[in-house]
Amino acid sequence: VITLPQSKETFTIPQNVYILGTMNTADRSIKLLDVALRRRFAFFELMPDSSLLEGTVINGLQMDVLLDTLNAKIAQVEGREKQIGHALLMADGEPISEPEELADRFRQDILPLLQEYCYDDYSALEKYLGKKLVNADANSLKADVINDDAALLEALIELVNNQE
Repeated sequence: VITLPQSKETFTIPQNVYILGTMNTADRSIKLLDVALRRRFAFFELMPDSSLLEGTVINGLQMDVLLDTLNAKIAQVEGREKQIGHALLMADGEPISEPEELADRFRQDILPLLQEYCYDDYSALEKYLGKKLVNADANSLKADVINDDAALLEALIELVNNQE
């Protein structure tokens, strides 16, 4: 029970209510805030869980393997905190299942994130995504492949297969 400073009314949070907050620790600019919060609250780390995508295959592409492949590269270069979360490949608590949805998610969410990590260094981006999607010599993405859903999925399948 606390007394609110302005109204002087009492305020109570019921015993059965839990307050949950989320925080992306990959942003180093909030490091001091992160330390202060960790001193005051309990934290539960939630890392990407590719098992939630297990068994989902889109045009021959295993979604869990795609996430694991990308995250292994990201963790090696950028650190484990910057990995791609499984939620980017899910909708309403279930893995996405349509090729168009995967292509859209890749173009709108995953690719911009990887570009940000690489700071317009296309040779670094090529190491993440391969030569089918990135032309490091021309400092560009291969737009004809990225904008074609079928070609994009083929390139992602090749990316995954070349890691095994």
